[in-house]
Amino acid sequence: MSKVSIVIPAYNEQNRLPVTLRSVCNFFTTKGLDFEIVVVSDGSKDHTIDVVNECANKHPQIRLIAYPVNRGKGFAIKTGVLSSVGQLILIDDADGSSPIEEFDRLNNAINNGAQLAIGSRAKPDPTCKVQALPYRTYIGNTFNHIVQSLLLPGIYDTQCGFKLFTKDVAQDIFSSCTIDGYAFDVEILYLATQKKYRLQEVSINWNNCAGSKVNIWVDSLKMLVEVLKISWRAKQGKYSSSNLKQVNE
Repeated sequence: MSKVSIVIPAYNEQNRLPVTLRSVCNFFTTKGLDFEIVVVSDGSKDHTIDVVNECANKHPQIRLIAYPVNRGKGFAIKTGVLSSVGQLILIDDADGSSPIEEFDRLNNAINNGAQLAIGSRAKPDPTCKVQALPYRTYIGNTFNHIVQSLLLPGIYDTQCGFKLFTKDVAQDIFSSCTIDGYAFDVEILYLATQKKYRLQEVSINWNNCAGSKVNIWVDSLKMLVEVLKISWRAKQGKYSSSNLKQVNE
């Protein structure tokens, strides 16, 4: 298998991040795969940078990108993706809510012809177990209904933070991404559909982890505004195929 880059955005994740980094390192090392972990500290004010450097001393596959001002999850991931060197690029969350073992499900989709495979907590699959807080599930489902009606019909879960791309596709899509906040997922998936990349949604196991930095009310409203902005841009033809370059088939 080609080298895998794992991009992890982090904002004040000194407590949750070390466990995730160890888990990812152990998983890919045990499989004997070539990999790098790109942690992007998105203006963290705690000891996130210190714990990443400490982990990197033990695991040289880890490298850190840090900047002083919080720019948003979308900006952090874009920064990490565009600096990645792996032929496969995995986006993962700092809290490890998507077990790293679920990589195999996404990678199988890539091996079967997908150019991007997105983890899903909502696509029906009796073999997968999702442990989520009920009120977050309700708000997430409501958000998804809006997204499906406006931009992405047929996709059950745009917001799961576990996505695998081929390198060329990831760098092409993210180089066109304009949303810095949490709704960046919607924009990159919409870009993928406009560029006619082969996308597969894959059910995965998922566990809610305490300590989320998402304010369910404030950030949900911001995400809605961002989605409306994407929809408006789409109607203006900003994402039309004539305005976008496609790297590969």
